[in-house]
Amino acid sequence: MDTKQSQSLNRRTMMHMTAFTAAIVLPLPAMAGDRIAKVNGNAIKGYDTTAYFRHGTPRKGTSSSVVKWKGATWRFETDEEAALFRADPEYYSPQFGGYCARAMSLGRVFKGDPEVWRIRGDKLYLFARPVGRDFFDKGPDEMIKKAEANWEKLK
Repeated sequence: MDTKQSQSLNRRTMMHMTAFTAAIVLPLPAMAGDRIAKVNGNAIKGYDTTAYFRHGTPRKGTSSSVVKWKGATWRFETDEEAALFRADPEYYSPQFGGYCARAMSLGRVFKGDPEVWRIRGDKLYLFARPVGRDFFDKGPDEMIKKAEANWEKLK
């Protein structure tokens, strides 16, 4: 192989390696356009986000009481709960778009599990696993601060 072919091959290899590395190392900015965790278009896996505040427990929403907000379908148990959300979606929606607060505090992005949650300061936080919630319980303010800083990188 002559020098010109070798340089061309090296440049091409370097470009591929750079693109691959950027895709792995920069996951937060890559998801900036999708700020709500969705499964099949449903926010928080189809759970009723008002239920945490009104009933103190997660409850599944229905297909008959829905609100479209921020590119996602939000499901509710009743039309009354859908109306509450529609009137103040920022209040009822989970922090960090329903992504795991613990993972976000570590600069990672995982969808939260609607069955693993906490309310702190009138805000709903979801976690991917119970261990994330356990860490939150030990130091919620620090975790929230770190998660908010990483969340801002998404903009």
